[in-house]
Amino acid sequence: MKLARAVLPFCALLLVAAAPAPQGEDHCHGRMGMFTPEQRLMMMADAEKATADGSLDMQDYRAMQRDKLTAMSADKRQAYFADLTKRWAALSPAEQAKLKTAAEQRRKEHEGKMGAMGGGKPCGGADKG
Repeated sequence: MKLARAVLPFCALLLVAAAPAPQGEDHCHGRMGMFTPEQRLMMMADAEKATADGSLDMQDYRAMQRDKLTAMSADKRQAYFADLTKRWAALSPAEQAKLKTAAEQRRKEHEGKMGAMGGGKPCGGADKG
C-alpha cells in the first residue's frame, strides 16, 4: 500500500512531463506552431506579397495577421488552415521548392544574427555543433 502511494505521484509526474506541448505554441515558432510547415510557408509568401510595395511594414502586417487569427472563430480558423493547405498543394513542385529555399535562407540569416548577438540554440530541437 505504501509503495502504491509513492509510485502513483511519480507516475503522474512522468505523464505530465511526457505530455506534448499545447497546440499553438512551441519554443521556436510561438503561435506559428499551430501551422504545418507548408502553411507557414504560404503565410510567409502572403506576407511578402502584402509588404512588397513598401506601403506596409512586415512587423505591422504580422501584428494585423496575429490579431485577425486571434479574433477568428475555431471554424473560421480551420477553414483558413484548409485554404493554406489547398493553396500549397496547388503550387507546382518548382514553386514549392522556391518557397522552401527562401525560407531556409531566412532561417540561416536569422540564426546568424542570433549567433552574433549571443542567442540561444537554433530551432529544430537539437544543437548544431
